[in-house]
Amino acid sequence: MTVPQYVSIQDSQPHPRIIIRNWIKELLKMNTDLGERWFNSRPNPIFLQELPCGLIYFTDEPADHENTAPRNYRRDLSLVTEVINRMESERENVLDDWLDSRAYEIENAMLADRFLGMKGFIQDTVLVRSEPTTIESEGDANIGSVRIFWNVIYRVDAGYTGKLDEFLKFENKIEGTSGEDAEDNVTIRSE
Repeated sequence: MTVPQYVSIQDSQPHPRIIIRNWIKELLKMNTDLGERWFNSRPNPIFLQELPCGLIYFTDEPADHENTAPRNYRRDLSLVTEVINRMESERENVLDDWLDSRAYEIENAMLADRFLGMKGFIQDTVLVRSEPTTIESEGDANIGSVRIFWNVIYRVDAGYTGKLDEFLKFENKIEGTSGEDAEDNVTIRSE
């Protein structure tokens, strides 16, 4: 698997959560039976015709600079991968079996490489817990999900790490008031 275009380093790098979320979506699309039916942080309700599907979202992200200088933050991203499906069957446990099979695929894909294919960016990926949920039961149709909670650990430098060209071109001229012609010129770089 090659690193997608949006993971490349650039002057105006997107937030690391965007990179992680998009990369995990690609990873799970290729390694689960859900294929293209993965959504990132979807705010809208899921409709029955969209099932089965998977969701990828974050719950929180504590950060600690661990007294480093220059400041460098360790971030512990709480990531959730969730699979939702609706099944009609007379066979007992069919929905649970399907959800557990998708959970197994997700866990294998995520745990195959603790760096998730981004060594040097992600330091570790840890499985925290799984949580099955029954969303709705109507007659023979059951809707359920399984949430798998992860801790994705990565580091980022504090502050802007792009080029400072715009700042370095700063020039300022202040003219005095009350009749006096006072000047204060500041030139950091004029090129």
